[in-house]
Amino acid sequence: MPTWDEIIKSVGQITSIRDLFLKARAANLNVVDIMNDYLRSEPLLNFIGLEFVELGDGFVKARFPYKREILRRGGMVHGGVIMTVIDTVLGTAVMTVNDGIDQYTTELKVHFLEPLINGPFTVEGRVIRAGRHLAVAEAHVYDVNNKLCALGVGTWFMVKK
Repeated sequence: MPTWDEIIKSVGQITSIRDLFLKARAANLNVVDIMNDYLRSEPLLNFIGLEFVELGDGFVKARFPYKREILRRGGMVHGGVIMTVIDTVLGTAVMTVNDGIDQYTTELKVHFLEPLINGPFTVEGRVIRAGRHLAVAEAHVYDVNNKLCALGVGTWFMVKK
């Protein structure tokens, strides 16, 4: 499987983040594998064990395991880990609709509804609205029993050329 850097070189000139996804799909490249290669190159996300399962226009589904290293006292996943996962999943969902050259999170709010103690966990993120410069997205985090444990909403600023 080609690496993230090899993919970028192989698809030619890229005009936006969304353009990378479109060209990779047009070249029949597996975008989920490409993004998982990227996740493995990020030390924190690799440590958490985050893995993409599905990517579409404005939608991302991912999962991560229950493991001792990401827990707080009481055996539940640390809130900072949950926020990091939500930020990553939603940021990636925004990437799939971003016609700009970059983006960054301007706001992220998480409602912790239930402790995450029964893994593996599934995170579904989708873009609610994408305007010219701002995108709003929401995420749902489920435990292994499909119980909703956290809800996140965020805003991203999309940097244009």
